[in-house]
Amino acid sequence: MPRWLRIILTGWAFFLFFVGSPLIGIVVLPLLRLVAKDREDHRRRCTRVIGRLHRVFTWWMKVSGLVAPPAMPELPGVAPGAPYVMITNHPSLIDVILLLGSFEGLTCVVKGSWYRSLVLGPLLKQTAYLPGPGSGAEESDDMLGTMVEHLQTGHPLLVFPEGTRSLKNRMHRFRRGAVEAAVRAKVPIVALFVAIDRPFLMKGVPFWHVPKDTATYSIETLEVIDTRDVPVERAKALNAELQAKFQARFQRMLADRVEHAVHPSAPPPAPREDRAAA
Repeated sequence: MPRWLRIILTGWAFFLFFVGSPLIGIVVLPLLRLVAKDREDHRRRCTRVIGRLHRVFTWWMKVSGLVAPPAMPELPGVAPGAPYVMITNHPSLIDVILLLGSFEGLTCVVKGSWYRSLVLGPLLKQTAYLPGPGSGAEESDDMLGTMVEHLQTGHPLLVFPEGTRSLKNRMHRFRRGAVEAAVRAKVPIVALFVAIDRPFLMKGVPFWHVPKDTATYSIETLEVIDTRDVPVERAKALNAELQAKFQARFQRMLADRVEHAVHPSAPPPAPREDRAAA
């Protein structure tokens, strides 16, 4: 596919996203109040609908040849329907869409400016997503307490501990709020690494700076931590240990990208578990 067509298709995908979002928030989601038992039930229903729409968006990006979405890993040690904290690195703009569309009922902490916006705000405010700092919502005044309460009421929660998208050649320092919330709520921590075989939709890079061919994603489980016996005092050290694992995996991703650039016809590298079994 020529790059000019790839740019047009990428622009069209995001046009549909930002035009469709307010329509869904204003027209579709309010209709769910007719069948919802209460406000909490309405929020859960809206969250499920948005998760399915994220899958549709991912499908569109796939059939358009823009991305090759990954197979999602199993979550060992996490009971079906149980809450957990999922922490991942954040290499591209659509990571959150891939993840929220793949794990049923998964919620996230929403960027404050998105929560306040006229485009996305009407949709986001009807879901179980948490308003982040700068949103102006009361829940964001005590973000740690809000996350703990959210988990204790049964919601799984996705958090990017870097707080923003990774840089091209390094990750940002991890904030420990996600780990501490999991430890306080006594729910599992699911550490997933998102890898892409080339830079794609990075922070500060316009969407029309697209690669010449399809960006391939892979996702692997670095660790699942049972926090039931983890004291709160250990949260800081645990966060540092997780960051070190992510940093090491990030460096391997950069090396894989160099290898792919030298041998572009070679298949993408397998996740760590498959390499060990080979």
